[in-house]
Amino acid sequence: MSRLLLQVDGTPGFPPRGVAGLGIVVRGLQGQVLHTRALRAPAATCNEAEYQALIAGLTFVHRRYPAHPVRCHSDSRVVIDQLTGRCAVRAGPLQPLYAEALALVGLFPSIELLAIPRELNRLADALAWEALGGRTMLIRFQ
Repeated sequence: MSRLLLQVDGTPGFPPRGVAGLGIVVRGLQGQVLHTRALRAPAATCNEAEYQALIAGLTFVHRRYPAHPVRCHSDSRVVIDQLTGRCAVRAGPLQPLYAEALALVGLFPSIELLAIPRELNRLADALAWEALGGRTMLIRFQ
């Protein structure tokens, strides 16, 4: 069975408004885009937004491709380091999101979580901003 690539990104916007934009990209074995999603979820911080994106992405892939192995890319080193046990989760608001993400990770037969540079996650980033109304939001607040 072929491995899927899941790319996720979350942004609370600028300035943060309590709602995050989430970008989800699912790619096939040759890198072809199979699905994209631009969603919203509650989040007050960047890390909360990144967790929400990961949770939404893992939920989507598990429902659509329940038995597939997955490689998940995020540009949030904090989230990846926490989920792989390299860092502790100290912030109270992150603890329930961490628990939910960890439970989802456990549902996959094989999963690899990798932190990647932001420039390699541009499509997921663009989808996250699109969910908040596009990058024009940045111009309005500057």
